[in-house]
Amino acid sequence: MRAGHDNTWQPRFLPVIVCLAAFMLPGGPRSYGQLPGTPGAGRLGGPQNPLPATAREQFQNRLALEGGPVYAPSHDAPLVVDVIIRGNETVPESEIIALLRTRKDRYFDPEILQADVRRLITHRKFRDVRTYTDPVPGGIVVTFEVFEVPMIRYLKFLGNRAFSDKRLLQQCGLKVGDPLNHFAVQEGRRKLEEYYHSKGFSRAQVSVFEGDQPSDRGVIYLISEGFIERVWETRFVGNTFVSDARLKALIKSKPGWFWVIRGVVDRRQIDEDVERLTTYYRNFGFFAARVGRELQFDESGKWLTLTFVIDEGPRYVLRNVTVTGNQKYTTDSLMAQLQLRSGDYFDLNKMNADLNALRDAYGSVGHIFAEIEAEPRFLETPGQLDLVYHVVEGEQFRVGPIQVHITGEYPHTRRNVVLNRLSLYPGDIIDVREVRDSERRLKASQLFENNPAVGQTPRIVIRPPELQELERLANPAGPGTR
Repeated sequence: MRAGHDNTWQPRFLPVIVCLAAFMLPGGPRSYGQLPGTPGAGRLGGPQNPLPATAREQFQNRLALEGGPVYAPSHDAPLVVDVIIRGNETVPESEIIALLRTRKDRYFDPEILQADVRRLITHRKFRDVRTYTDPVPGGIVVTFEVFEVPMIRYLKFLGNRAFSDKRLLQQCGLKVGDPLNHFAVQEGRRKLEEYYHSKGFSRAQVSVFEGDQPSDRGVIYLISEGFIERVWETRFVGNTFVSDARLKALIKSKPGWFWVIRGVVDRRQIDEDVERLTTYYRNFGFFAARVGRELQFDESGKWLTLTFVIDEGPRYVLRNVTVTGNQKYTTDSLMAQLQLRSGDYFDLNKMNADLNALRDAYGSVGHIFAEIEAEPRFLETPGQLDLVYHVVEGEQFRVGPIQVHITGEYPHTRRNVVLNRLSLYPGDIIDVREVRDSERRLKASQLFENNPAVGQTPRIVIRPPELQELERLANPAGPGTR
C-alpha cells in the first residue's frame, strides 16, 4: 500500500498461463564453440599452443584408456608380442579381446593393463581377473586368466500342473543367461510361492532342487502345488451400522461366479479387506472400530467360509464446529456453507466437501491461494470431538497477462482459439470456478490431446507474480517515489 492513499484494499494482478498437451520435440541440446575473441578461441579443436610434454603424455594415456589409439611412450617400453586368454568357458574369446586395450604389436603400459582388468570386472561376467607377463625375445606376452561368474544355462520347473513353464518363467524373474546368484535363486523361489498363494494355492510350496550350490550350472524348482482353495461363503458378524450387502461390496474376498470363476483364497487379500473395512467405519466416525476375520474350511479343505467379526464401537458426535482465521467473511456466512454442524455424526466425506466449499468461497473472490485445513480434536469424553477449520486467507488476485502455450509436432492452432474458450479476462478478479469451467471447455473442444493416463491434458496453470512484479505493483510511480 502506498503512502498518501486511502486504506481501501487494492487487488493485485496475477498472470494466468494456459498450458496445453506437450510433446517432446526431436533433437537435443547442442554445444557450440567459443565466441570469437574469447580466450582459447580459434580453429576447431582448442588452443593453438602445443601441450607440454607431461600434459601430452597424460592426454595420450587417457585416450588409450578410453579405447583410442596407443602412442609410443617417450621412454623405452616393451612391445606386446602376444595376448593370451585363459579360463573362459562360456564367454567367447573374441568378446573378451574386444574389451581389451592391451593388444598385440602395441607398447605395454601397466596403467592400460589395470584399466583392462577393471573393464573386465565391470562386465559382470567375471568374478575375478588375473594377469601375467612373461618376457620373451622381442617383448613380453600378456596373459589374462579370467574366472567366470556361473551363468544359468537352463531353467526348469518340476511338479507344476496348474500353470505352464512360460507363466512361471515370467513370475520368477530369472532367465537363461543370467548370473547364477544364490540370492536371486531364493528370490525367484519366494516369488513363485507368492504367486501360487495369490491364485488360491495357499498350501503350495516351492523348493530349490538345483541352483544353490557353487557347482550348479542351472536352476530347477521343485513345486508342490497342493489343491486350489475357494471361498464358499462370506459372512459378517457384529455390524449394525450398514448391511451385509454394503460391506460385501467393499471387499474382494468373496465367492466367485458360480463358485468357479475367481473367488480363490488369497490370505494377503483377506488382510487388505480387513484394513478396507476398518477404514470404511472410521470414515463415518467409528474411530474405535475393530475388524477381525475367521477362516473355516470344510472337511475337504478346499472350500472356505470367511467370517468378518466387527466391533463397531461408539460413533463419534461433533460437539462443536468452528472456523478460525477468517477476516474477509464472517463466521456465520462461512458456517452456512458447511454440511457438518454441531450435534451431527462425524463423516469424512462431508468434511472434505466442506473443505472444498470453503476453498471455493475464497477462490471465487480472488483468494486462490487460501489455505484451509480441518483439525478433528478428540475430547476426554468418549464418543465426542470438536472440528476446527483453520483459514489462512492470503491475498486477493486479479487476472494479469494470459499466456497461451501450444506445443506438439507442428502446432498450428491459433491463440484466439484458446482465448475464446476462456471466461476470464485481464483485470477480472480470479474465480476458481471459472478457471475450472474454462479448463473443462478446452478438454471438451477435442482440439488438443486429452489423455489423463499419461498426464497430457489441456490445463490452466495460475502462476504467482515474480518479485520484480510485486515491487512494480507496490510502487507503480517508479523508484524514489512514495
